[in-house]
Amino acid sequence: MEYKDFKEKGFQVFHDVLEKSQVDFYKNRILDLYEQQKDDFGEDNLKKIGEDNTVRSPFLQDQKFQYLFYNDFSRKIVEDILGDHAILSLQNGIFIPPMKKHHQSFFHRDLIYQEFTSSRPLSINLYYCLDDYNESNGGTSFIPGSHMVEKLTSYNNEETPGVEAGSVILFDSMVYHSAGDNKTNQSRCGVNNMFTLPFIKQQIKYPHCLRKKTQDDRLNRLLGFESNEFLSVMDFRTYRLNRNNNAE
Repeated sequence: MEYKDFKEKGFQVFHDVLEKSQVDFYKNRILDLYEQQKDDFGEDNLKKIGEDNTVRSPFLQDQKFQYLFYNDFSRKIVEDILGDHAILSLQNGIFIPPMKKHHQSFFHRDLIYQEFTSSRPLSINLYYCLDDYNESNGGTSFIPGSHMVEKLTSYNNEETPGVEAGSVILFDSMVYHSAGDNKTNQSRCGVNNMFTLPFIKQQIKYPHCLRKKTQDDRLNRLLGFESNEFLSVMDFRTYRLNRNNNAE
């Protein structure tokens, strides 16, 4: 797989990753799960903290969302760019209702407030578009090459790629990007999966939420089960002893 645009611009579009039936399923489920999360936390409370129109970690409520970060396409990209020990930092469903603005309609990095550069990516996003994305409905805008500058002081070259539903936008989490305004009569919906090197903390501590490991060692590593902080010196040494014994 080639990543020329990703390396130079900081983002790249992959077309036709999901079939239409998958797009329809995930979009409908995101809207359903938002209603559940709204009931759990309260709509007014979500608005107070800028969490309206956001579904946090939908795979914790519906395991089918696991597919969006753990399929052959996603695994290949994550392993190519971040290696075998990357972890899932977050999964968020994001939608902008008709004639609305999203709370992230400002240029930001997803490793937010970080003003440095790295010779290799520390974190990437795979954003699954569940609608066509364009300038009219608040499609994501990027500042090409901004992942290679420490701080964004000015810009005049933002780019809003036209993306069809079912496509995936791969981007470096350090590239500056912004949600736009939805000026149409239809909602705009997508699912953002962010992967990091394991020394970067997860947004949600998924091993704590899930409690038990799965039967898939690669998936356990991706979910962060091998990246937890140790609870004591004894815990740390026992882990290393078990690992050593298993290698023999």
